[in-house]
Amino acid sequence: MFTAAPQSSDLAARIKAEAARLGFAACGVLPAGATRTHAYYEAWLAADYAGAMGYLHRHAALKRDPRALLPEARSVLALAHPYEAPLPTAPDAAPRGRVSRYAWGADYHGVLHAKLERLAAFIGEAAGHPVRSRPCVDSAPVMERELAARAGLGWVGRNAMLIHWRLGSWLLLAELLLDLPLPPDVPSAPRPGRPTHPVPPPGPLAAAMGGTDPDLRESCGSCTACLSACPTGAIVGDKTVDARRCLSYLTIELKGPIPVPLRPALGEWVFGCDICQEVCPWNRRVPTLAAGTEPAFRATAEAAHPSLVALLGLDDAGFRARFRHTPLWRPRRRGLLRNAAIVLGNRLAEARASGQAPPPDALAALRGALDDAEPLVRGAAAWALGHAAPAVAHEWLAGALEREADPQVQAELRAALQGAPAADER
Repeated sequence: MFTAAPQSSDLAARIKAEAARLGFAACGVLPAGATRTHAYYEAWLAADYAGAMGYLHRHAALKRDPRALLPEARSVLALAHPYEAPLPTAPDAAPRGRVSRYAWGADYHGVLHAKLERLAAFIGEAAGHPVRSRPCVDSAPVMERELAARAGLGWVGRNAMLIHWRLGSWLLLAELLLDLPLPPDVPSAPRPGRPTHPVPPPGPLAAAMGGTDPDLRESCGSCTACLSACPTGAIVGDKTVDARRCLSYLTIELKGPIPVPLRPALGEWVFGCDICQEVCPWNRRVPTLAAGTEPAFRATAEAAHPSLVALLGLDDAGFRARFRHTPLWRPRRRGLLRNAAIVLGNRLAEARASGQAPPPDALAALRGALDDAEPLVRGAAAWALGHAAPAVAHEWLAGALEREADPQVQAELRAALQGAPAADER
């Protein structure tokens, strides 16, 4: 049963309190309306920085205005949920990869969507009348970083991530569109003692969103740590990421072979990448919130540092059982095993450079992957063996070439054989 409608300011305060109770670390309100950065986004798409993510082009028009998703929308709740947690120590010295922190637990889409549904139900009860709403979590076509910045949740950093002055950038963003008018937030940027970089005039993205509004003031200052640390140079300008070079795109969104010149840059990253956030000064003193407030995001050492040999040993049923309800489902088995083979090649190459013999089970895993049902996995295994174990791989690669029918994998095998001389050529 609905009660009398409260004053909008009181209702907004109650909504934010409920959002905090549900685990959101920040919540702001802005009016529903046309976005301000769509031209910037269209220019990014026109530069082909989206790579093979064709859905971004298909959904671009919807991002002009969140009311395309809910025509009756009057307000937008922009929310941020933390996921930062301490990096667990790898359980042993076996060859292992790394997984981006947001993917250590359950799939955040389902977790946050359920919280937004609960928040929407609360709003209807608190408002005293039915409220139409539309929850949005990541995959919905909205300009979520712009909305978050305009609602006072931070600014868009040089690495194109939203950064909150207190919470840093270890945040998952979400939105709740409401047909309910709420007073918008007019926040100002705090000036904490750290980091000490000066706050400059608004940059290009802030200018695109309206210029000198205090809630859009940027706080990266002169810092370029993320640009310097990116192993592939994917951050090609202020707030501009060329996804085609980004490790997160390469290991998650790219469906085909990873470009050969970029494979060594994967290092140990088997899914995603956290490098630009790990070096960000604003993340140095972030409170660890997620592990204690959201059980679904709690990590295990194996989730953060998966065994590469075990990954390469997964069949379809094993992959489904282990990853069906996690973010690692996104690249499917073929994409994740492609990544595991490349990373295992990188790890074995590092060991060889330091004079260590490759573990037999690691070589056996790559040799077995030469016969995987997926051409994508076979090609990655061929590269890994040629890259990491040329002294022992020639016979395996040559045998695989004799039985290989896929032209692309054949090319991978021939390229790998060029670096793996036969025994009588050594």
